Amino acid sequence: MKRATFAALTLGAALIASATMPSAVLAQDEVISLRWASFVSPKSTNNAVAVPAFAEAIEKASEGTLKIELYAGGTLGKGPVQQLSMVENGVADVAEVVVAYSPGRFPELSIFELPFLVKNNVEAGLAAWKLYEKGLLSDFDELMLVGIIISGPYGVSTTKPIASIEDLSGLRLRAAGPIQNDIVSRLGAVPVGNIPAPSIAPNISRGVIDGTLMSASNVYTFRIADAAQHHNFDMKLGSVAVIYPMRRDTYMNLPPKAKAAFDRYSGEWLTRILGEGLDRQRDGALEKLGSDGSHTIYEWNAEAIAEARELLAPIVQDYDKANEKGVNLYREALAAIEEVRGAQ
Repeated sequence: MKRATFAALTLGAALIASATMPSAVLAQDEVISLRWASFVSPKSTNNAVAVPAFAEAIEKASEGTLKIELYAGGTLGKGPVQQLSMVENGVADVAEVVVAYSPGRFPELSIFELPFLVKNNVEAGLAAWKLYEKGLLSDFDELMLVGIIISGPYGVSTTKPIASIEDLSGLRLRAAGPIQNDIVSRLGAVPVGNIPAPSIAPNISRGVIDGTLMSASNVYTFRIADAAQHHNFDMKLGSVAVIYPMRRDTYMNLPPKAKAAFDRYSGEWLTRILGEGLDRQRDGALEKLGSDGSHTIYEWNAEAIAEARELLAPIVQDYDKANEKGVNLYREALAAIEEVRGAQ
């Protein structure tokens, strides 16, 4: 009887103690899953390597309270244009958003579309992140950046030989946005817009366009190499911003452990591995193109590059001035790039 009485008293004490404990202590840590949307193939380096690495890191750091569900290849929405609205409407928690497909949004990021500004994806992405941290990027009141890619630098891929600038004359080249349109025009070619990245290769194959501005890292991602056999990557024809936005209220509602893990690995950490992934993808694509006898990569000499720089210089000059807020974004970007280079 004494043993039974002791057990009853112990149980009673436990129940009384539990009644006074906060519910957060009693409840098991809630597991939150974030839907991560990408219209790009699951086989791309970022979707196959970088995003899974991020997911693994935050799941471990959050002790399993935060998970990432990757929906690649357009599973939640195939159209590149709709990715931003999917986040804003709650269809996805994070999405891969090409800024050029949202005219008027995040205008400062267009600075990275200027030619001959950056050398690779890592330095470009980290420089853009520094501008974000300094509060120089607008349109992020309701959104926050999880990570960013400045995809590039762009080169030219065509169905015709491009051994010189003169060879570009009259070619119909796909371009995205005002700066790329200006670049194509000043190089003597004809810009053609309103062609989403997944539709570039089919339009080249059908003869609607002769080629496109495209970074070496994505010539296989978007099947450009299936349709165009002539390439030049010596001209660094700007880069295109790809952001991974998330609604701030979604972030604020994360449980403490999940939020701490998210803070640790989003931002600079994720931006770096995204950039490193694209740079590896670029190197692999260049090697593959170079070993494929059906493709030609044209290497222009210093004189030809200098000529291209001179033709495109007015585009840069138009942006080398203070904006309506009194900020010279071009100079800020240059300073951020130099800071990144100095730290590497």
